[in-house]
Amino acid sequence: MRLRALLPSLLAVVAAAGCHDLELTQLRCSLAGRCPSGYACGTDGFCRPQTSSGRVAGPPGSNKQGEACASNDDCVTHACADGVCCDSACGDACHACNLPDNVGTCVPVARGNAPVHGACDKQPPESCGTNGVCDGDGHCAVYDATTVCGAASCDKGSNAFTPEAHCDGAGTCAATGAALSCAPFTCRPDGKGCADQCGSSSECVQPNTCSGGSCGEIGNGLPCHGGNQCQSGFCVDGVCCNAPCSEQCMACDLTASLGTCTQVPAGNPHGARAACAGAGTTCGGQCTPASATACSYPGSGSICRSASCANGKDSASQTSASGCDGAGSCTAAVSTSCGIYMCAAGGVCATSCAGDFDCAGGTICQGGTCQAKGMTAAPCTASSQCAAGLTCKDGVCCESACADSCRTCNAAGQAGHCVVVASADDPDSCPAETRTCDAAGACKLKDQQPCAAGGDCAGGACTTLYPDADGDSFGDRGATAANGKAKQICGGAASAGWVTNNGDCCDAGDTNKAVHPGQTAWFTTPGPCGIQFDYDCDGMTTVQYPTAGACDPTMCSAGFVASTACGAMGDFQTCDSAVPVLCAPPAAQAQGCR
Repeated sequence: MRLRALLPSLLAVVAAAGCHDLELTQLRCSLAGRCPSGYACGTDGFCRPQTSSGRVAGPPGSNKQGEACASNDDCVTHACADGVCCDSACGDACHACNLPDNVGTCVPVARGNAPVHGACDKQPPESCGTNGVCDGDGHCAVYDATTVCGAASCDKGSNAFTPEAHCDGAGTCAATGAALSCAPFTCRPDGKGCADQCGSSSECVQPNTCSGGSCGEIGNGLPCHGGNQCQSGFCVDGVCCNAPCSEQCMACDLTASLGTCTQVPAGNPHGARAACAGAGTTCGGQCTPASATACSYPGSGSICRSASCANGKDSASQTSASGCDGAGSCTAAVSTSCGIYMCAAGGVCATSCAGDFDCAGGTICQGGTCQAKGMTAAPCTASSQCAAGLTCKDGVCCESACADSCRTCNAAGQAGHCVVVASADDPDSCPAETRTCDAAGACKLKDQQPCAAGGDCAGGACTTLYPDADGDSFGDRGATAANGKAKQICGGAASAGWVTNNGDCCDAGDTNKAVHPGQTAWFTTPGPCGIQFDYDCDGMTTVQYPTAGACDPTMCSAGFVASTACGAMGDFQTCDSAVPVLCAPPAAQAQGCR
């Protein structure tokens, strides 16, 4: 009882000491099933950490893919990345293991998003190198074809315009095409491009004159503000274009084909065209050589949502992997229950168990398989393995706690029911070393166990035994339970040196075993123990022969002629052997007594 009372305070001390999980796996739950804060009692009877869902966690190293972790040793995958158990080490800058749709699976960060591990160098745009974000394939992205890497210029001598250079999307600044004539305009005064408005005819190439601010319509590839400025009638992407060029993945400002409507080879749509759907996600579209005039989108072969499995407190659900729908979105998630199992590694439901932590609520792990908690009479080692309302007692799920003495729940033919134990040991509450259950189901003392005069013996009365030091089968008359020389035991069978009677008036020191109740022999010398001649322990001395009477012609009376004391010599008169009626002459003889 003292231990039970002290246990909560002891647990508080343990919790305050901050024991490591590995140490706490050696801490048994208290008698009340209690553990330090943050821990719960596992079905194995040891304190186990609790997960964020409140579920009792497995032993160290059993966290499944996608579950929280602090180190590689926490996980069955032996890889802890971004705070979760991951399918790989996942240390690259543009990969992550905790993205919402892919928790527990190392996947590339979506195109255009910032790296999560370390950094992608943000180099100057003119270098056409890395731009500080990820490319969607797990690498640091480089500047795309919309990035200017070389300034435009206009040679006033030749009146030739060289457009600005753009990156090629592969890390190189692409060469510009052939220089374009600014005619009918001249170069701008700053030398960075062709003029597209005039204030006087001097700003026009002869014979063109300035009229209404214009020297005339300009050719394809030159900068413009509206289609009325262009010979083609189309001003697209800031230059005069040979066509309306409104398709999503076509453009008129590509460096190598400036002024000509050309397919965008890679990257995002140009100018004011609509962005591809799903931008910034795994399923986001982009312009590719295969896209023709519209954005291309990843199909179902591109996994946008990894298979995952989530453990709740008492159940788990598995979500299958999803692919892109070909239109910029991820297909809908399909989740199914794990039934009697919790999650395994790999984002799937477990199909076997290493412990109860792999099994759903209401089930237990037996032989590597999750099974429903035991009903009445089912085998068990802990009450947590039994259905609600049942208690594990005597190795089976029992209808009650069955805590009274001499009761069992595993009696043959009555397993699961609390019944009386008849004439058998009940080690739970009737200690087998000293007690046993009697036929009425009461816990009584076993034979040979010390008892009190009141009894409490399983086999019958409490018997008093007396020491028999001389081994003559008669116990010491002076021995009693009160003076401690006699003993009381259950049962009547006496062990060596003990007897059930106490009439011996000379027990110790009677080496010849002559002194005892019922002695029929006669003795002529005094006995031991100061008894004189009381060899039969009757409290008096009896002589063997009385004093004989006078001879009678018709009979002979044997005896001493005169009174003779015990052991003394006297004249002993016997009958004549030839004539029995006659007395023989007296002869000397010692008087016997007892």
